[in-house]
Amino acid sequence: MRYLTWMFISVVLLASCGQGKTEKKRELVVFCASSLTDVVSDICAGFEKETGREVKLNLASSGTLARQIEHGAGPSLFISANKKWLDYLDDLGKTIPGTSKKVAANKMVLVAPVNSEIEPFVFTPNVKLPEVFKGRISIGDPQHVPAGAYAVQIFENLNCEKELESRFLPAKDVRSALMVVELGEVEAGVVYKTDALKSAKVKILTEFPDSLHKPVDYYMAVVKGRENENSLQLYNYIVSEKALPVWEKYGFIQ
Repeated sequence: MRYLTWMFISVVLLASCGQGKTEKKRELVVFCASSLTDVVSDICAGFEKETGREVKLNLASSGTLARQIEHGAGPSLFISANKKWLDYLDDLGKTIPGTSKKVAANKMVLVAPVNSEIEPFVFTPNVKLPEVFKGRISIGDPQHVPAGAYAVQIFENLNCEKELESRFLPAKDVRSALMVVELGEVEAGVVYKTDALKSAKVKILTEFPDSLHKPVDYYMAVVKGRENENSLQLYNYIVSEKALPVWEKYGFIQ
């Protein structure tokens, strides 16, 4: 009888552990590029209202999030500010094949503090960027922040990367790069247009042509091990007609 009692308890405990793991897998967690903070928060709020399912967000640079997933973090979805980091995880077998999908696009702009004496201008190939401002320039760290990588591509194509390199002030993500400009700690910064438009503390000096950098496209995929009805429902909701007005509200291009 004692043996049967302990065997029964063991079965219950094992079942509880299995249930806990199942619940963990069904929990909705989105790892999302920081530049999508407002729009994805808004979209997920709509999803929660419609389905009653809670969504948790982890917001950081795309490279930081990709490294976390590489080392064992298990979100339901990963939304990257470029295709590079999603392809990186795909090569490691961390995402579900066939779920990589472009969800939005953006523009790159040069910004300055709102009280700066530098006047906005229409970009032309003849612009000497290092002469537009004399001080430091804030960009995302190009090693893991897509916005920073785009900024370096712009400078390289304008043949001024070497001249500006010593003036870079790299930030941990694009939101931080914008904040440094807002605080007036630098004369200029290169950030996403959507982030610049939301800030009353900076002004857009110019918008860079798409030809100067790789496409600023956001990609999403389902993370391996978290493919279930809930994660697929959220995945489909983010790219649905219901979410489209929210993307447009925050200035993203579809």
